[in-house]
Amino acid sequence: MTTRRYFLLLLYLLPISLLAQTGDRDHYLTFQDTIQIKEEKSRIYIQHEMAAGQTLYGLARFYGLELDELLYYNPNFKAVGPQIGDTLYVPVPRKVILPYWYPGYKRWKGAPLMYTVRKGETLFQISRRHFGIPLDSLLAYNRLKDTDIQPGTSLFVGWLSTKGIPDSTRTFFGHPLWEESYRMRTNYLRLRKVAREHEQQGFGSRIPAQVAGEELVVLHQSSEVNDVIALKNPLNNRIVFARVIGRIPPGTYPPGTILVASESVVRLLAVKDSRFFVRVKYLVR
Repeated sequence: MTTRRYFLLLLYLLPISLLAQTGDRDHYLTFQDTIQIKEEKSRIYIQHEMAAGQTLYGLARFYGLELDELLYYNPNFKAVGPQIGDTLYVPVPRKVILPYWYPGYKRWKGAPLMYTVRKGETLFQISRRHFGIPLDSLLAYNRLKDTDIQPGTSLFVGWLSTKGIPDSTRTFFGHPLWEESYRMRTNYLRLRKVAREHEQQGFGSRIPAQVAGEELVVLHQSSEVNDVIALKNPLNNRIVFARVIGRIPPGTYPPGTILVASESVVRLLAVKDSRFFVRVKYLVR
């Protein structure tokens, strides 16, 4: 396709209005929407502006998320849900950003994505590192003659399907802290090759949220500080890996308590009670 045809097609496909509520009562995203997209700490986010009739649960499912994951990125809506016109940040995998020459692509199949250039960024960073788009394609999309770009410039970078994002595009499911758990699992398995693994079962309790924040951390009597241990909820077989930050203070928790876990660990284990049965694996070197 020639550069001139790129320009004409882009002009035809972009909606007249670039700023509006995202979707409508029956659809969370339509081809008439223009979505702002941002990159932060190697993650890609879109900005979804709530429309009448839309709910947090429906929004999460549309973008392939669990509700608690969506709220993790939008903590200001945990107590009171968003109102019409409120903006939420939604993490999206890079691979769901589609070029407009996608085979079988039609105008109504996607909403255009716009990215605002930040100070110090280059077109190369934006095209290859952020979005995986060839530099010459990005130049053609935006009718740019060279790679000089000014902060604040709005760039068209691709499309997002109006059908939403399927779960199958995501490496980690549920709360984003599963990714942190997975990294600690990798470290645990590496150290297990040179250490003895011990198993333990008993009752767990919770570390107050104001102490541990959103970290995957525990108190454990038999592990060293900064060691990684594995916790299993036998009721649902969920396994979470967490970092040990200290020993259990004597006399603070009921007898038989073998572990005290942060609220984040408890949430991933899907534990509802303040005291819960848990199985633990830890390493002794």
